[in-house]
Amino acid sequence: MPRFCSILILFLLLTSCDLNIFKETDTDVEVVSEKNNETLTLGSDPEKGKIVYYANCISCHNYNPKKPGSIGPQIYRSSKELLSNKINFGTYPKNYKPKRSTKIMPLQPHLDKEIANLHAFLNAP
Repeated sequence: MPRFCSILILFLLLTSCDLNIFKETDTDVEVVSEKNNETLTLGSDPEKGKIVYYANCISCHNYNPKKPGSIGPQIYRSSKELLSNKINFGTYPKNYKPKRSTKIMPLQPHLDKEIANLHAFLNAP
């Protein structure tokens, strides 16, 4: 019986350990892309951005961000500044010319933490 208890305790200790201690942290690093002179966030995930896009954006924008939607314009290659302004404040960045005159996009501040992922998806090749 004591041996069984020892094995059980050892098993519980080993299974409760975090074996991902060497896992990379999810810190964001910003770099400037020489291609389009825009700040990109390393560590952002285009696949997560795709999920966010399909869950929140395709009711107005096209399922293919390179094409215009029924209500919203095409948003492929949108800047992070544009995404942040429209999602959080409903405004456009200074000196930005909108693709459509409609102003019906609802604020979606719950997506603020997903902007980097959404940007990565919309700017993926």
